[in-house]
Amino acid sequence: MSKLTSLEKALRVIDAVANSRSVGLRELAAEVEFPPSTVHRLLALLTASRYLTQDPKTKRYQLSVKFLELGSVVREDLDVVAASRPHMITLMEATAETVNLALFDGEGTVYVDQVANSGSFLRMFTRVGARVPLYCTGVGKACLAGLPENLVTAYWQAAEKKLYTDKTIKDEASLKRELEIINRQGYAVDNEEMEIGVRCVASAIRQHKSGIVAAVSISGPSSRLTIEKIPGMGKSVRRTAGRISADLGAPVEGAG
Repeated sequence: MSKLTSLEKALRVIDAVANSRSVGLRELAAEVEFPPSTVHRLLALLTASRYLTQDPKTKRYQLSVKFLELGSVVREDLDVVAASRPHMITLMEATAETVNLALFDGEGTVYVDQVANSGSFLRMFTRVGARVPLYCTGVGKACLAGLPENLVTAYWQAAEKKLYTDKTIKDEASLKRELEIINRQGYAVDNEEMEIGVRCVASAIRQHKSGIVAAVSISGPSSRLTIEKIPGMGKSVRRTAGRISADLGAPVEGAG
C-alpha cells in the first residue's frame, strides 16, 4: 500500500464511520488498518472540527449533522433538483406512489430528492443519500441506456457486480438487450432486481449541453406497482422526465 497523506487517512476514517453508522476506536482502527494512535488523533481532529460526534456513554463515534449542512449547500446548487421538485410533486399526486430523483455520475447514481407517498410504509433502498449501481436499478438503467455502446461495455467491465436477487442482470448481453428496450419505450424498469418486493419505473433527465444528468423514478411495493400498471406508469415517468429536461434547456420528445 502506498503511503497515504493525512487527508486521505481522515477521509478513509470518515467513510468507515459512515459505513458502520456507530463505531468504537479499536474496531475502527481494525477496519481502516491504521494504528490506534493514528486513528485516535484523526478522530480527535474530526470531532473538534464537528465532522464526527462521540457518545459520552458508549464512547462510539458517528457522523455529525455537519454533513447534513454541507449536503444542503450542495443540493441548493444543483439546478436539476430545483427544476425537478415541482414535477415530482405533480407525478406523486397523479400516481399516489413515491417519486425519486437520482443524480448520475457515470459510475452510479445517488438519490438526492424524494417526494414520498405518506401512505406507503415500505422501507426501500431509494432513500435520499443512497448510492446505487447502474445495472440493476431503474434510475441506473435509464441513464445507461443513453450512453454509447462502448461506454456501456467499459462500465460493465469495470463495475463490481453483485446478485442482489435472483432477478438481477447477470451478464453484459442481457444488459444491452434491456437497454435497447429502454431506448424504444423511453423508460426503464427495476423488476425486483435490487430488492425483492420493490419495483421502480424510471426515465432519464437531460440537461442542455451536459447530456444525461439524472433520472426520475416511481417506486413502490410490487404488490401495488404491478406488472399491469408498468406501461401507464412508464408513460407518466417518461413525460415527467421530458418536462424536467425541457426546464433544463434540453427539449426532448414527451416534454409537452
